[in-house]
Amino acid sequence: MTLELDEVVLQRELAPALDDARFRAGLAALTADPFLVAYFLVSVSQGEALGEQAVAMIGQEELARLLHDLERQEREERGHKERTLDVARELFPECFEGDRYRFGDALDGRPYYLAVLEANRQRLKRLGRYSRLNLYLTTTFAYEIMVMLLYGAVADAMRDSSLAEETRARVEAVLRGILEEEGTHLGVVEQHNALLEADREGLSEEACALLDALAPLAVDDYRHPAAHAVEQVVAMMRRYADPARQRAEIEAGAAP
Repeated sequence: MTLELDEVVLQRELAPALDDARFRAGLAALTADPFLVAYFLVSVSQGEALGEQAVAMIGQEELARLLHDLERQEREERGHKERTLDVARELFPECFEGDRYRFGDALDGRPYYLAVLEANRQRLKRLGRYSRLNLYLTTTFAYEIMVMLLYGAVADAMRDSSLAEETRARVEAVLRGILEEEGTHLGVVEQHNALLEADREGLSEEACALLDALAPLAVDDYRHPAAHAVEQVVAMMRRYADPARQRAEIEAGAAP
């Protein structure tokens, strides 16, 4: 049975979570501080790198080959990773030692992604709907919904930033570029439905078992991790509302 879930509609449903006074204050503080903008960009780069690597969680080459547009998505996410890091290096060289970001041990892209992933894994296991494929699809969906909402909010906030015009324009452009490319991907729900209808002739028992485990996934198995991903990123961004404390925590979390 195919899944009926409109990703754009879900984005609209979850967008009100960003209409939070402290979240908005965090955006304003973040986009006014070069140190925090650099930190955000490098965290984005770290998160995009994890998205690039995420297909490995399927652990099944046959199914990876059945996923439409996968190579293009991996290539684009690699580009997002590199472009955001390049922009951070060029605009904020004081935050780098050579090519190395000085506060790399304090980045929150990886901890955030892994926290969303693990919460989703535990939920799927509790409901008896866990498989590596199911985890990949639902977590990727959640992360992409979050990206569309958060990167758009930060790009919008950059327009009102007090930073130099070139800085505002470069940061907004790299984020808009990511959003534009994300918007042209074949959606995760479409991938889900295409896999359900895949020709199984010649597939291994392991691949067929993963396709069997896909069938019980319901709309809420996509909606729930997406809502959780947005909720968690709002909580994370609210910390920027106290920029001095946020900077101190970043500096304290970096290895000497």
